Amino acid sequence: MQVRGGRSWPRRLLIGADIFLVTLLVVAGLGYGYVRYRLGSIKTGSSLGLSASDGGSRNRSGGLSPENILLIGNETRAGQTMVSFGNPAILSGSLSDIIMILHLNPMTDSASIISIPRDVFAPMPAGSQVGPYEKIDAALNDGANGPNNLIAAITQDFGIPINHYVEVNFDGFLQTVNALGGIKLNFPELLYDRYSGLNITHTGCQLLSGTQALAIVRSRHLQYDPPGVSPSDKSAWPYDPESDLARIVRDHTFVRALAATAKSDGLTDPLKANAFLGAVLKQLIIDPGLKNQLVKLVAHYRSVNPGSIKTTTIPVTQVLGSSGNGYIYKGIDMGDVEFPQQPADTGTIQRWDPGALPTPVMPAAVQVYNIAGTNQLAAQVGTALHADGFNVTLETNGTVPGYQSETLVRYHPGQLAQGISVFEHLSGAVILQSLASVPSGTVEVEAGSVLAVTGLPGSNTSTTAPSTTTSSSGAAPASSGAAPASSGAAPASTTVTAPTPGGQAPSPSADQLTPYDPRVC
Repeated sequence: MQVRGGRSWPRRLLIGADIFLVTLLVVAGLGYGYVRYRLGSIKTGSSLGLSASDGGSRNRSGGLSPENILLIGNETRAGQTMVSFGNPAILSGSLSDIIMILHLNPMTDSASIISIPRDVFAPMPAGSQVGPYEKIDAALNDGANGPNNLIAAITQDFGIPINHYVEVNFDGFLQTVNALGGIKLNFPELLYDRYSGLNITHTGCQLLSGTQALAIVRSRHLQYDPPGVSPSDKSAWPYDPESDLARIVRDHTFVRALAATAKSDGLTDPLKANAFLGAVLKQLIIDPGLKNQLVKLVAHYRSVNPGSIKTTTIPVTQVLGSSGNGYIYKGIDMGDVEFPQQPADTGTIQRWDPGALPTPVMPAAVQVYNIAGTNQLAAQVGTALHADGFNVTLETNGTVPGYQSETLVRYHPGQLAQGISVFEHLSGAVILQSLASVPSGTVEVEAGSVLAVTGLPGSNTSTTAPSTTTSSSGAAPASSGAAPASSGAAPASTTVTAPTPGGQAPSPSADQLTPYDPRVC
């Protein structure tokens, strides 16, 4: 099993999003008989944990409902021949190199992608091999159950339903790019990454082989040649400060370049199209339901322009350990991690897919635990939630897991809507967690160190916190529990400034290219 410490070697991979996206949206012109023949060669995996396509509450068109397809890049070296990217005898585990979700909307014949940064620190589904808490990419490292475990982590932690998935590895990426004869990108600056093997020695539009393309999308230690510095003195070149987050933006650019190449060059030449499809489809693993639906999806979305597909990323904040090293959680070094950011994350998800999150349902009870070690935090959070209409039945101290901690909104399995109800009233580093030990009808809030609540005393709000009294036992007054007029909605008159670790600005949801980032030619 691959250990977390191995992550210091940045193993990058463009995931199946790019490959599947191109195949799905531009292959329609080849003829259905040939398409059916090729699609029959795709391997299938498990379908456990997938959400059913919601044809009841969401609009349908052409027999299709809106769908979310998880696109996984498995960076394992097991069974691969390209040992230059890591020895498969050592790096035998599985991590999801990039996590993208493709949203297809049949009512508007549109497609959009949301990325989840792989370093987001998150609760793992029950029974995960990597333990109860890890970076989100580690959820894939669960053997044959890896895709299902990652799907569960995304749905339980972010509330996003996943209807299908696609998985690909290093070999699939290389073979696909090479089958197209390479990919063209325009480089405004010279670029270098000694870890990924990236070495762009001249500017302008240039053709990249599969190996060179892989070096681009794997790069998270990117250096660039700034004005006034010798091109030969790479030791003086500055590093891209955004690391993994900046790499996601470059990968979104590569999606468009790959799509444009496949559409303009690859699929117009029958021989190249045959090689391209052979390289793509035999490297994919998808769920059986998606395989059965592919021909219909191809027919419906054949007019979508892959180059115009909107891309976005869930905002996060970066967290380092108290000594500037790795983040220590419950005594374990997690390396450099990222915290989620509410309400920016929910807002980004809702703009990407307005129907993704369930309608909030008021829980019967809310229990609050202070895991930040801050004096009276549980009472303050409980008071604020009570003022928002929740029945707060317990306010007490819990175990402090680290010097900085996320707030966990824990709900009983199958009761995500109740968790969402409380979740919407919190801001800062807040994430959901499904946990069987939580009583049915109850939501537990483990209040962390980066948290604000509507009306929370001491938080940066535009109104004075409501005046409520907490009993000596720490429980909310007996009158608590009346539902607000609009269940799950915070009072419109109150504005909370979301806190972040160290007061840093969250990463943007929209792609922001730097002057040295490559562009589509």
